[in-house]
Amino acid sequence: MLMKNLQITAYGATNFVGRSAFTISDKDRTVMLDCGIELVPKKLSIAPKGVDAIAKNVDAFLLSHAHIDHSGYVPKLAQKGYRGKFYMTHPTKDIVFRLWLDHLKIEGERHWTEDDLDKTFNRIVTKKYHEKFKIADGITAEFINAGHILGAAQILIDWDGQLILYSGDINDRQTPFFDGFEYPEEEVDILITESTNGDRYVPERKKIDVGFRLLSKQVAESGNKMLLPSFAVGRSQELLTTLAFDDDIDDVPIYTDGMINMMNTLTEAYLTKDWVSDRFLKELKSRKMNSPFDKENIIPINRAQSPHQFRRQIAKSKEGAIIVTTSGMLEGGPIHTYLDFCAGNENNTLGFTGYQVEGTIGRELYDGAEEITIFNDRRFNHPKKIKVKCKIMKFPYSGHSSAEGLAKYVKKINAKKVILVHGVEKNQLYLRNLIKEYSHPITLEENKPEVFKM
Repeated sequence: MLMKNLQITAYGATNFVGRSAFTISDKDRTVMLDCGIELVPKKLSIAPKGVDAIAKNVDAFLLSHAHIDHSGYVPKLAQKGYRGKFYMTHPTKDIVFRLWLDHLKIEGERHWTEDDLDKTFNRIVTKKYHEKFKIADGITAEFINAGHILGAAQILIDWDGQLILYSGDINDRQTPFFDGFEYPEEEVDILITESTNGDRYVPERKKIDVGFRLLSKQVAESGNKMLLPSFAVGRSQELLTTLAFDDDIDDVPIYTDGMINMMNTLTEAYLTKDWVSDRFLKELKSRKMNSPFDKENIIPINRAQSPHQFRRQIAKSKEGAIIVTTSGMLEGGPIHTYLDFCAGNENNTLGFTGYQVEGTIGRELYDGAEEITIFNDRRFNHPKKIKVKCKIMKFPYSGHSSAEGLAKYVKKINAKKVILVHGVEKNQLYLRNLIKEYSHPITLEENKPEVFKM
Protein backbone atom coordinates (compact mmCIF):
# COMPACT_ATOMS: atom_id res chain seq x y z
CA MET A 1 0.00 0.00 0.00
CA LEU A 2 1.23 3.48 -0.87
CA MET A 3 2.46 5.29 2.25
CA LYS A 4 0.81 8.64 2.93
CA ASN A 5 1.21 11.42 5.42
CA LEU A 6 -1.95 11.86 7.47
CA GLN A 7 -2.36 15.00 9.56
CA ILE A 8 -4.50 15.37 12.69
CA THR A 9 -5.08 18.92 13.91
CA ALA A 10 -6.82 20.17 17.05
CA TYR A 11 -8.63 23.51 17.27
CA GLY A 12 -9.46 23.08 20.96
CA ALA A 13 -9.88 20.39 23.67
CA THR A 14 -6.19 19.52 23.69
CA ASN A 15 -5.24 19.53 27.39
CA PHE A 16 -8.53 21.06 28.52
CA VAL A 17 -12.27 20.45 28.14
CA GLY A 18 -14.07 22.74 25.71
CA ARG A 19 -14.37 23.61 22.01
CA SER A 20 -13.72 20.10 20.73
CA ALA A 21 -12.84 20.37 17.05
CA PHE A 22 -10.42 18.20 15.08
CA THR A 23 -9.50 17.61 11.46
CA ILE A 24 -7.98 14.60 9.77
CA SER A 25 -6.42 15.36 6.41
CA ASP A 26 -4.04 14.35 3.67
CA LYS A 27 -3.03 16.35 0.61
CA ASP A 28 -6.42 15.69 -1.06
CA ARG A 29 -9.10 15.35 1.64
CA THR A 30 -10.10 16.86 4.99
CA VAL A 31 -12.62 15.49 7.48
CA MET A 32 -13.72 17.42 10.57
CA LEU A 33 -14.80 15.78 13.83
CA ASP A 34 -16.97 17.95 16.10
CA CYS A 35 -16.90 21.74 16.28
CA GLY A 36 -17.81 23.07 19.72
CA ILE A 37 -17.44 26.16 21.83
CA GLU A 38 -15.94 26.65 25.27
CA LEU A 39 -18.39 27.89 27.89
CA VAL A 40 -16.83 30.30 30.37
CA PRO A 41 -18.77 31.19 33.55
CA LYS A 42 -20.25 34.71 33.41
CA LYS A 43 -18.43 35.47 30.15
CA LEU A 44 -19.10 34.97 26.47
CA SER A 45 -18.23 31.60 24.99
CA ILE A 46 -14.95 31.00 23.14
CA ALA A 47 -14.83 29.74 19.56
CA PRO A 48 -12.43 27.01 18.38
CA LYS A 49 -9.31 28.75 17.14
CA GLY A 50 -8.55 28.48 13.43
CA VAL A 51 -11.74 26.81 12.22
CA ASP A 52 -12.99 29.81 10.23
CA ALA A 53 -9.95 29.76 7.97
CA ILE A 54 -10.23 26.09 7.00
CA ALA A 55 -14.03 25.61 6.85
CA LYS A 56 -14.19 25.91 3.07
CA ASN A 57 -11.55 23.19 2.70
CA VAL A 58 -13.47 20.57 4.71
CA ASP A 59 -14.90 17.69 2.64
CA ALA A 60 -17.03 16.06 5.35
CA PHE A 61 -18.17 16.85 8.89
CA LEU A 62 -19.15 14.34 11.59
CA LEU A 63 -20.66 15.17 14.99
CA SER A 64 -20.16 12.75 17.88
CA HIS A 65 -22.98 14.12 20.08
CA ALA A 66 -25.07 17.17 20.85
CA HIS A 67 -23.36 18.73 23.88
CA ILE A 68 -22.51 22.34 23.13
CA ASP A 69 -18.76 21.95 23.73
CA HIS A 70 -18.79 19.59 20.74
CA SER A 71 -21.52 21.17 18.62
CA GLY A 72 -21.86 24.87 19.45
CA TYR A 73 -19.82 26.22 16.52
CA VAL A 74 -21.12 23.90 13.82
CA PRO A 75 -23.42 26.45 12.10
CA LYS A 76 -20.37 28.70 11.65
CA LEU A 77 -18.97 26.15 9.21
CA ALA A 78 -21.85 26.82 6.83
CA GLN A 79 -21.28 30.56 7.16
CA LYS A 80 -17.57 30.22 6.41
CA GLY A 81 -17.89 28.19 3.26
CA TYR A 82 -18.33 24.53 4.15
CA ARG A 83 -20.54 23.03 1.43
CA GLY A 84 -20.84 19.41 2.50
CA LYS A 85 -23.19 17.39 4.65
CA PHE A 86 -23.34 17.31 8.44
CA TYR A 87 -23.38 13.67 9.59
CA MET A 88 -24.77 12.64 12.99
CA THR A 89 -27.18 10.16 14.59
CA HIS A 90 -30.95 10.66 14.55
CA PRO A 91 -31.29 11.65 18.24
CA THR A 92 -28.33 14.01 17.99
CA LYS A 93 -30.07 15.94 15.22
CA ASP A 94 -33.15 16.53 17.36
CA ILE A 95 -31.22 17.40 20.51
CA VAL A 96 -28.63 19.66 18.92
CA PHE A 97 -31.23 21.73 17.09
CA ARG A 98 -32.82 22.65 20.41
CA LEU A 99 -29.45 23.39 21.98
CA TRP A 100 -28.58 25.67 19.07
CA LEU A 101 -31.86 27.55 19.49
CA ASP A 102 -31.17 27.88 23.21
CA HIS A 103 -27.70 29.21 22.50
CA LEU A 104 -29.19 31.89 20.24
CA LYS A 105 -31.39 33.00 23.14
CA ILE A 106 -28.39 33.28 25.45
CA GLU A 107 -25.71 34.86 23.24
CA GLY A 108 -27.63 36.00 20.19
CA GLU A 109 -26.02 35.91 16.74
CA ARG A 110 -22.51 36.42 18.04
CA HIS A 111 -20.90 33.32 16.51
CA TRP A 112 -23.48 32.53 13.82
CA THR A 113 -26.95 33.57 12.71
CA GLU A 114 -30.34 31.92 12.63
CA ASP A 115 -29.94 31.71 8.86
CA ASP A 116 -26.69 29.77 9.35
CA LEU A 117 -28.55 27.41 11.68
CA ASP A 118 -31.24 26.81 9.06
CA LYS A 119 -28.66 26.13 6.34
CA THR A 120 -26.88 23.67 8.61
CA PHE A 121 -30.04 21.89 9.71
CA ASN A 122 -31.18 21.38 6.11
CA ARG A 123 -27.90 19.65 5.27
CA ILE A 124 -27.88 17.20 8.18
CA VAL A 125 -27.73 13.52 7.23
CA THR A 126 -28.61 11.09 10.02
CA LYS A 127 -27.31 7.55 10.50
CA LYS A 128 -27.91 4.69 12.90
CA TYR A 129 -25.21 2.94 14.91
CA HIS A 130 -23.15 0.40 12.91
CA GLU A 131 -24.25 1.81 9.55
CA LYS A 132 -21.20 2.34 7.35
CA PHE A 133 -21.45 5.23 4.92
CA LYS A 134 -19.22 7.02 2.43
CA ILE A 135 -18.15 10.58 3.33
CA ALA A 136 -15.47 11.22 0.67
CA ASP A 137 -13.54 9.37 -2.02
CA GLY A 138 -11.84 6.44 -0.30
CA ILE A 139 -13.26 7.32 3.12
CA THR A 140 -16.15 5.71 5.01
CA ALA A 141 -17.45 6.30 8.53
CA GLU A 142 -19.47 4.45 11.14
CA PHE A 143 -21.11 5.56 14.40
CA ILE A 144 -20.67 3.30 17.45
CA ASN A 145 -22.61 3.66 20.70
CA ALA A 146 -20.63 5.79 23.19
CA GLY A 147 -22.89 5.25 26.24
CA HIS A 148 -22.67 8.97 27.07
CA ILE A 149 -26.02 10.58 26.22
CA LEU A 150 -28.83 9.70 23.84
CA GLY A 151 -27.41 9.38 20.34
CA ALA A 152 -23.80 9.89 21.39
CA ALA A 153 -21.34 8.09 19.14
CA GLN A 154 -17.75 7.12 18.73
CA ILE A 155 -16.72 7.73 15.14
CA LEU A 156 -14.82 5.03 13.27
CA ILE A 157 -13.25 6.22 10.02
CA ASP A 158 -11.82 3.96 7.31
CA TRP A 159 -9.30 6.11 5.43
CA ASP A 160 -7.98 4.16 2.45
CA GLY A 161 -7.95 1.02 4.59
CA GLN A 162 -6.45 2.65 7.68
CA LEU A 163 -8.81 2.86 10.68
CA ILE A 164 -9.07 5.91 12.93
CA LEU A 165 -11.34 5.86 15.98
CA TYR A 166 -12.47 9.09 17.65
CA SER A 167 -14.07 8.35 21.02
CA GLY A 168 -16.03 11.58 21.44
CA ASP A 169 -17.31 11.37 25.03
CA ILE A 170 -17.63 7.79 26.27
CA ASN A 171 -18.95 6.17 29.44
CA ASP A 172 -17.98 2.69 30.62
CA ARG A 173 -20.53 2.60 33.49
CA GLN A 174 -24.03 1.21 33.20
CA THR A 175 -26.61 4.01 33.31
CA PRO A 176 -30.42 3.80 33.22
CA PHE A 177 -30.41 3.92 29.40
CA PHE A 178 -27.09 2.36 28.39
CA ASP A 179 -24.80 -0.53 29.30
CA GLY A 180 -21.61 1.37 28.65
CA PHE A 181 -19.88 2.07 25.36
CA GLU A 182 -19.33 -0.53 22.66
CA TYR A 183 -15.99 -1.56 21.20
CA PRO A 184 -15.32 -1.59 17.45
CA GLU A 185 -14.85 -5.03 15.95
CA GLU A 186 -11.97 -3.98 13.72
CA GLU A 187 -8.33 -3.37 14.61
CA VAL A 188 -7.70 0.36 14.93
CA ASP A 189 -4.58 2.15 13.72
CA ILE A 190 -5.08 5.53 15.44
CA LEU A 191 -7.19 6.17 18.54
CA ILE A 192 -8.19 9.71 19.53
CA THR A 193 -9.67 9.38 23.01
CA GLU A 194 -11.12 11.68 25.64
CA SER A 195 -9.38 11.76 29.04
CA THR A 196 -11.88 13.74 31.13
CA ASN A 197 -11.76 11.38 34.12
CA GLY A 198 -8.19 10.30 33.51
CA ASP A 199 -7.38 10.50 37.23
CA ARG A 200 -10.79 9.73 38.72
CA TYR A 201 -12.47 6.58 39.98
CA VAL A 202 -16.20 6.73 39.23
CA PRO A 203 -18.38 4.50 41.44
CA GLU A 204 -20.85 2.13 39.85
CA ARG A 205 -24.22 3.82 39.38
CA LYS A 206 -26.08 1.35 41.59
CA LYS A 207 -23.94 2.35 44.56
CA ILE A 208 -24.70 6.04 44.07
CA ASP A 209 -28.37 5.44 43.30
CA VAL A 210 -29.11 3.83 46.66
CA GLY A 211 -28.09 6.90 48.66
CA PHE A 212 -29.59 9.27 46.10
CA ARG A 213 -33.05 7.69 46.23
CA LEU A 214 -33.05 7.22 49.99
CA LEU A 215 -32.05 10.80 50.78
CA SER A 216 -34.46 12.27 48.24
CA LYS A 217 -37.31 10.31 49.79
CA GLN A 218 -36.34 11.24 53.36
CA VAL A 219 -36.07 14.95 52.62
CA ALA A 220 -39.39 15.11 50.80
CA GLU A 221 -41.31 12.96 53.27
CA SER A 222 -40.11 15.25 56.06
CA GLY A 223 -41.98 18.08 54.36
CA ASN A 224 -38.86 19.68 52.90
CA LYS A 225 -37.43 20.34 49.45
CA MET A 226 -34.80 18.28 47.68
CA LEU A 227 -33.33 20.59 45.01
CA LEU A 228 -31.56 18.78 42.19
CA PRO A 229 -29.97 21.20 39.71
CA SER A 230 -29.22 19.07 36.69
CA PHE A 231 -27.99 19.13 33.09
CA ALA A 232 -31.00 19.24 30.77
CA VAL A 233 -29.56 16.65 28.38
CA GLY A 234 -28.75 13.23 29.77
CA ARG A 235 -28.33 13.60 33.52
CA SER A 236 -31.88 14.83 34.17
CA GLN A 237 -33.40 11.89 32.31
CA GLU A 238 -31.15 9.49 34.23
CA LEU A 239 -32.13 10.95 37.60
CA LEU A 240 -35.83 10.92 36.79
CA THR A 241 -35.63 7.31 35.60
CA THR A 242 -33.82 6.30 38.79
CA LEU A 243 -36.57 7.93 40.85
CA ALA A 244 -39.38 6.58 38.65
CA PHE A 245 -38.14 3.01 39.05
CA ASP A 246 -38.29 3.29 42.86
CA ASP A 247 -41.83 2.39 43.92
CA ASP A 248 -41.18 3.75 47.41
CA ILE A 249 -41.15 7.29 45.98
CA ASP A 250 -44.49 7.03 44.17
CA ASP A 251 -46.23 9.27 46.73
CA VAL A 252 -43.56 12.00 46.55
CA PRO A 253 -44.19 14.86 44.06
CA ILE A 254 -41.30 15.28 41.64
CA TYR A 255 -41.36 18.60 39.79
CA THR A 256 -39.40 18.99 36.56
CA ASP A 257 -38.53 22.43 35.24
CA GLY A 258 -36.68 24.24 32.47
CA MET A 259 -35.42 22.66 29.24
CA ILE A 260 -35.58 19.28 30.99
CA ASN A 261 -39.23 18.92 30.02
CA MET A 262 -38.52 19.38 26.32
CA MET A 263 -35.66 16.90 26.51
CA ASN A 264 -37.87 14.37 28.32
CA THR A 265 -40.36 14.54 25.47
CA LEU A 266 -37.61 14.20 22.88
CA THR A 267 -36.10 11.23 24.74
CA GLU A 268 -39.43 9.41 24.72
CA ALA A 269 -39.32 9.32 20.92
CA TYR A 270 -36.11 7.26 21.01
CA LEU A 271 -36.89 4.64 23.64
CA THR A 272 -36.31 1.82 21.15
CA LYS A 273 -33.76 -0.94 20.72
CA ASP A 274 -31.88 1.21 18.20
CA TRP A 275 -30.90 3.76 20.84
CA VAL A 276 -31.25 2.37 24.39
CA SER A 277 -30.36 -0.94 26.03
CA ASP A 278 -32.54 -4.05 26.02
CA ARG A 279 -32.20 -4.12 29.80
CA PHE A 280 -33.85 -0.72 30.08
CA LEU A 281 -36.65 -1.64 27.66
CA LYS A 282 -37.34 -4.87 29.58
CA GLU A 283 -37.53 -2.89 32.82
CA LEU A 284 -40.07 -0.53 31.25
CA LYS A 285 -42.12 -3.46 29.97
CA SER A 286 -42.10 -5.24 33.32
CA ARG A 287 -43.46 -2.08 34.94
CA LYS A 288 -46.05 -1.64 32.17
CA MET A 289 -44.66 1.81 31.37
CA ASN A 290 -44.19 3.48 28.00
CA SER A 291 -41.85 6.05 29.50
CA PRO A 292 -40.24 6.64 32.91
CA PHE A 293 -41.56 10.21 32.75
CA ASP A 294 -45.20 9.06 32.61
CA LYS A 295 -45.58 8.46 36.34
CA GLU A 296 -48.32 10.55 37.94
CA ASN A 297 -45.98 12.00 40.59
CA ILE A 298 -43.62 13.44 37.94
CA ILE A 299 -45.06 16.90 37.33
CA PRO A 300 -43.65 19.11 34.55
CA ILE A 301 -43.81 22.87 34.98
CA ASN A 302 -44.53 24.53 31.65
CA ARG A 303 -44.61 28.14 30.54
CA ALA A 304 -48.38 28.19 30.21
CA GLN A 305 -48.63 27.94 33.97
CA SER A 306 -47.00 31.32 34.78
CA PRO A 307 -43.85 29.43 35.75
CA HIS A 308 -42.26 32.00 38.05
CA GLN A 309 -45.38 32.22 40.16
CA PHE A 310 -45.76 28.44 40.19
CA ARG A 311 -42.10 27.97 41.19
CA ARG A 312 -42.53 30.42 44.02
CA GLN A 313 -45.66 28.62 45.17
CA ILE A 314 -43.90 25.23 45.16
CA ALA A 315 -40.83 26.58 46.93
CA LYS A 316 -42.81 28.33 49.68
CA SER A 317 -45.35 25.57 50.26
CA LYS A 318 -45.16 23.21 53.23
CA GLU A 319 -45.39 20.26 50.89
CA GLY A 320 -42.31 18.08 50.65
CA ALA A 321 -41.04 17.67 47.11
CA ILE A 322 -38.18 16.72 44.82
CA ILE A 323 -37.36 19.41 42.26
CA VAL A 324 -35.25 18.52 39.21
CA THR A 325 -34.39 21.69 37.32
CA THR A 326 -31.84 23.52 35.22
CA SER A 327 -29.20 24.70 35.24
CA GLY A 328 -26.82 21.97 36.35
CA MET A 329 -24.11 24.38 37.51
CA LEU A 330 -26.54 27.01 38.89
CA GLU A 331 -25.49 29.58 36.30
CA GLY A 332 -29.07 30.52 35.48
CA GLY A 333 -32.51 29.13 34.90
CA PRO A 334 -35.33 28.14 37.29
CA ILE A 335 -32.93 26.93 40.00
CA HIS A 336 -32.34 30.56 40.99
CA THR A 337 -36.01 31.03 41.90
CA TYR A 338 -35.99 27.85 43.97
CA LEU A 339 -32.77 28.88 45.69
CA ASP A 340 -34.26 32.28 46.50
CA PHE A 341 -37.01 30.67 48.55
CA CYS A 342 -35.41 27.38 49.65
CA ALA A 343 -31.70 27.97 50.25
CA GLY A 344 -32.26 29.79 53.55
CA ASN A 345 -34.00 26.80 55.17
CA GLU A 346 -31.56 24.44 56.86
CA ASN A 347 -34.04 21.57 56.52
CA ASN A 348 -33.94 21.68 52.72
CA THR A 349 -31.20 19.95 50.72
CA LEU A 350 -29.35 20.89 47.54
CA GLY A 351 -27.98 17.83 45.77
CA PHE A 352 -25.17 18.12 43.23
CA THR A 353 -25.38 15.43 40.55
CA GLY A 354 -22.76 16.64 38.08
CA TYR A 355 -19.37 18.28 37.73
CA GLN A 356 -19.15 21.95 38.74
CA VAL A 357 -16.76 24.05 36.65
CA GLU A 358 -14.45 26.56 38.34
CA GLY A 359 -16.07 30.00 38.49
CA THR A 360 -19.68 28.79 38.45
CA ILE A 361 -22.16 29.45 41.25
CA GLY A 362 -22.44 25.70 41.64
CA ARG A 363 -18.71 25.41 42.26
CA GLU A 364 -18.89 28.16 44.90
CA LEU A 365 -21.47 26.17 46.84
CA TYR A 366 -19.69 22.89 46.17
CA ASP A 367 -16.56 24.36 47.75
CA GLY A 368 -18.44 25.58 50.84
CA ALA A 369 -19.67 29.11 50.13
CA GLU A 370 -22.33 30.29 52.58
CA GLU A 371 -23.47 33.24 50.48
CA ILE A 372 -24.03 33.40 46.73
CA THR A 373 -25.40 35.83 44.16
CA ILE A 374 -28.42 34.75 42.16
CA PHE A 375 -30.10 36.44 39.20
CA ASN A 376 -33.60 36.86 37.88
CA ASP A 377 -32.64 36.12 34.27
CA ARG A 378 -30.05 34.29 32.19
CA ARG A 379 -28.13 37.43 31.26
CA PHE A 380 -27.08 38.04 34.85
CA ASN A 381 -29.12 41.18 35.42
CA HIS A 382 -30.73 42.03 38.76
CA PRO A 383 -28.27 40.30 41.10
CA LYS A 384 -29.36 39.34 44.60
CA LYS A 385 -27.21 37.98 47.41
CA ILE A 386 -28.68 35.18 49.49
CA LYS A 387 -27.53 33.20 52.50
CA VAL A 388 -27.29 29.46 51.96
CA LYS A 389 -28.25 27.43 55.02
CA CYS A 390 -29.67 24.33 53.35
CA LYS A 391 -27.71 21.09 53.44
CA ILE A 392 -25.36 20.36 50.55
CA MET A 393 -25.04 16.80 49.26
CA LYS A 394 -22.73 15.52 46.54
CA PHE A 395 -23.59 12.52 44.38
CA PRO A 396 -20.55 11.49 42.26
CA TYR A 397 -22.36 10.81 38.99
CA SER A 398 -20.42 11.18 35.76
CA GLY A 399 -21.22 10.81 32.08
CA HIS A 400 -17.59 10.00 31.27
CA SER A 401 -15.52 6.85 31.65
CA SER A 402 -13.61 6.26 34.84
CA ALA A 403 -9.82 6.22 34.79
CA GLU A 404 -9.70 2.43 34.85
CA GLY A 405 -12.38 2.32 32.14
CA LEU A 406 -10.27 4.55 29.90
CA ALA A 407 -7.21 2.41 30.56
CA LYS A 408 -9.14 -0.75 29.64
CA TYR A 409 -10.46 0.97 26.52
CA VAL A 410 -6.97 1.92 25.31
CA LYS A 411 -5.56 -1.51 26.11
CA LYS A 412 -8.32 -3.49 24.40
CA ILE A 413 -8.33 -1.37 21.25
CA ASN A 414 -4.53 -1.65 21.08
CA ALA A 415 -4.10 1.04 18.45
CA LYS A 416 -0.69 1.74 16.95
CA LYS A 417 -1.01 5.42 17.90
CA VAL A 418 -3.03 6.93 20.77
CA ILE A 419 -3.89 10.62 21.14
CA LEU A 420 -5.29 12.01 24.39
CA VAL A 421 -7.72 14.93 24.15
CA HIS A 422 -10.58 16.48 26.17
CA GLY A 423 -8.95 16.36 29.59
CA VAL A 424 -6.87 18.64 31.78
CA GLU A 425 -3.15 18.04 31.91
CA LYS A 426 -3.02 16.34 35.32
CA ASN A 427 -5.70 13.86 34.24
CA GLN A 428 -3.82 13.08 31.05
CA LEU A 429 -0.58 12.56 32.97
CA TYR A 430 -2.29 10.16 35.38
CA LEU A 431 -3.89 8.21 32.55
CA ARG A 432 -0.60 8.13 30.68
CA ASN A 433 0.96 6.46 33.73
CA LEU A 434 -1.86 3.90 33.88
CA ILE A 435 -1.31 2.79 30.30
CA LYS A 436 2.45 3.24 29.94
CA GLU A 437 3.10 -0.53 29.81
CA TYR A 438 1.15 -0.98 26.58
CA SER A 439 0.76 2.49 25.07
CA HIS A 440 2.70 5.71 24.72
CA PRO A 441 0.04 8.31 23.94
CA ILE A 442 0.70 11.78 22.64
CA THR A 443 -1.15 15.04 23.10
CA LEU A 444 -1.84 17.69 20.49
CA GLU A 445 -1.11 21.40 20.36
CA GLU A 446 -3.75 23.76 19.03
CA ASN A 447 -3.43 24.45 15.29
CA LYS A 448 -0.24 22.41 15.04
CA PRO A 449 -0.80 19.37 12.82
CA GLU A 450 0.54 16.03 14.07
CA VAL A 451 1.79 13.99 11.13
CA PHE A 452 1.37 10.21 10.94
CA LYS A 453 2.91 7.99 8.28
CA MET A 454 0.16 5.67 7.02
